[in-house]
Amino acid sequence: MALDKDPVEIEKKTAEDNMNYASNKMAALSKSRITQLLQLKEEALSKGDVDKVKEIESELFLMSP
Repeated sequence: MALDKDPVEIEKKTAEDNMNYASNKMAALSKSRITQLLQLKEEALSKGDVDKVKEIESELFLMSP
């Protein structure tokens, strides 16, 4: 799934702006991945796939700050 437009709109002028941009972009991508994982977890729960639920919970745990 390709994005039509960059979800993080920041005017990049300096090296610091580029660092902030990268950080904000990673945060946006992380939120997207967390949403995806939560949806997958819901599907796995509804199917009774305990191993998949554990795998997803492990990835979610690794992403937590």
